[in-house]
Amino acid sequence: MRQQMIGTEDDIKSRIYDKELFKRLISYLKPYLTMVVISFILLMLVAATQLALPYVSKQAVDNVIAANRNLVEFSFPEERDEFIRNYPRIKFLPYEWNGYFFLLFPERKSSFLAREELEKLQTEGRFFHRVVLIDASSGNLDKLTASESKRLSSGIMAVPAAELNRLQAEGALSAEEMKSLRMKDFRQLKIYGLLFLGIILAQFVFTYFQIYTINYSAQHAMYDLRRDLFAHLQKMSLSFFDHNPIGRLVTRVTNDVRTLDEMLSSGLINLIQDLIVMLGILVMMLILDWKLALATFTVLPFLAVLLIVFKNKIRVAYRVVRKKIAAINATLSEDIAGAKIIQLFNQYRRKRDEFSAINEEYYQASLRQMRIYASFRPVIHSMRRVAVAIIVWYGLGRVMQNAISLGIFMAFVSYIDRFFEPIDQLSEKFNILQAAMSGAERIFDLMDKPEEDNYREKKCGIRFRGEIEFQNVSMRYGENNGDVLKNISFRIKPGEKVALVGHTGSGKTSIISLISGLYPFQQGNILIDKQDIRDYCLEELRSNIGIVQQDVFLFTGTIRDNIVLHNQQISQKTLEEVARYVNVHEFIESLPGKYEEPVMERGATLSVGQRQLIAFARVLAYDPAIFVLDEATSNIDTETEILIQDALHKVMEKRTSIIIAHRLSTIQRVDRIIVIHKGEIREEGTHQELLARKGLYFDLYRLQYT
Repeated sequence: MRQQMIGTEDDIKSRIYDKELFKRLISYLKPYLTMVVISFILLMLVAATQLALPYVSKQAVDNVIAANRNLVEFSFPEERDEFIRNYPRIKFLPYEWNGYFFLLFPERKSSFLAREELEKLQTEGRFFHRVVLIDASSGNLDKLTASESKRLSSGIMAVPAAELNRLQAEGALSAEEMKSLRMKDFRQLKIYGLLFLGIILAQFVFTYFQIYTINYSAQHAMYDLRRDLFAHLQKMSLSFFDHNPIGRLVTRVTNDVRTLDEMLSSGLINLIQDLIVMLGILVMMLILDWKLALATFTVLPFLAVLLIVFKNKIRVAYRVVRKKIAAINATLSEDIAGAKIIQLFNQYRRKRDEFSAINEEYYQASLRQMRIYASFRPVIHSMRRVAVAIIVWYGLGRVMQNAISLGIFMAFVSYIDRFFEPIDQLSEKFNILQAAMSGAERIFDLMDKPEEDNYREKKCGIRFRGEIEFQNVSMRYGENNGDVLKNISFRIKPGEKVALVGHTGSGKTSIISLISGLYPFQQGNILIDKQDIRDYCLEELRSNIGIVQQDVFLFTGTIRDNIVLHNQQISQKTLEEVARYVNVHEFIESLPGKYEEPVMERGATLSVGQRQLIAFARVLAYDPAIFVLDEATSNIDTETEILIQDALHKVMEKRTSIIIAHRLSTIQRVDRIIVIHKGEIREEGTHQELLARKGLYFDLYRLQYT
């Protein structure tokens, strides 16, 4: 039975993305749309900074660290202009000095030049390979008088990098002199360094505020969702709670909402950011060099196949693990709650073996899941290394051919590492999204269940006289269950004291549940003060009916809180009067904290009799017109029962009262006794009248007193 319930609860839809569920979830973010939009803008900025860092490094390498510019010299402007027209794909930077004309262009564009023309320029000494631009100061000119330097303008001169290296190797230039010559490059390098640092700081600021804004939105949205979910649960009928374990409902409001919070605040946002960054990386690689990019992209088809296989396998494994952990939770909850019975009946060995079997199933399911993860990550790492190997093999070859610069090669290596980072973390994100969608499915399935609406909100604010009438009422607890009440009809006059008796399961508690509107009925009418209870305001209906049950529930708090239920209109004087009325005041005064004495969960530190006396005070504090006692004296000692009998005699005055009890001694002074048997009224009359008939009531009485 337990396995059947778990399987029904934890079945997960085959889709990781459900459009309708996602729309309902996102609707909770609408009130905080401004913050969401700001977060998305910041997300784009964070992605931009991640793409910018490798590009800045590339620019620093190409423009400063590694000389990657070539220079061509011309004697006539017409010759220069014709050269520019012949190569429209090259962006030249022109210079002119003392009747000479120069064109500066990136080294990797040299491959666009015709081989014959390039050889001619080199033969004529008009082509200068990998030149360095330095300031044309008098000091620098003096240091390079014997070098192959070219003056480009009044402030700039160009020197081949090989020439500078030769002069330094021959001792013509010291390290300090070399630093002085390339001071401009050092200044530019500082600018790139500051730019790199600025981007990192901007990334920090953008990331901080992006995390803050999305978490602000997600936390508020989940606050609203928890509030709505709890409010919905409060409006559910008791029949709903009869078929749904409390622990499962608590999980809906806590764990499942938490998974949605995690998805909105991190999983989904990170996934969007990763997709933007990955798309941006592909675009940047194509812009930098489409040939090297396409060569690198050869791993993408294999990566796509791997992701599809992983998605399908991990979904099945994830579903099994969820079912097994649910089985463990259900087993722990039941066995810990029943620890006393397990020990009393020496069942701990059998329970240990049962738990070991369930634990083994969870262990094996977890191992299968881990094996999938264990194979996924190494394959991803291998694909990353393959992509880097392609860049090294093909990219360095193009560097040697002057087709691309060293900076582009380094940018590709950096981009490919960043491209595989989110894929490497895909398993964690998949778990977050899978858990969130399954949690959303269960949450919204719960919220779609109909609320208790069988009694409409009408005629609120009415004080009942207390007349109750059942007209041919039949009732069942489920569609597939039989009737627990069959054609019940009776009338209770205002102020009358009536007892309901019968064997366990005869339908006594069901009758008072119908009066209070706790369950719907399928046939007949129930009238209070000659008005159908479905026409009353549900809140007002229950405020006019006070019920003391056998199993008293006390909330964590104080004794005062459990009597007045935080009703500020009930004064301390009224509280004490009610407590005296039900003979519980002396007991409360004997406690260290008196009315402010703490009450543990469910009143665990109080006896059954003490809890029931407090329940009497709780009911009478609200002064109901109809009073119901549901077998509340069946588990009370004789001394406490005497106190309750005295309180009952007072409480039932001027109130319509219904008493349900197995102890027939507690109901001999009522006005009328109704005997219920198998959901039907079998006998009705006073105590003496029913004994004289020697029917079902007589048999019940004889069983207790003979």
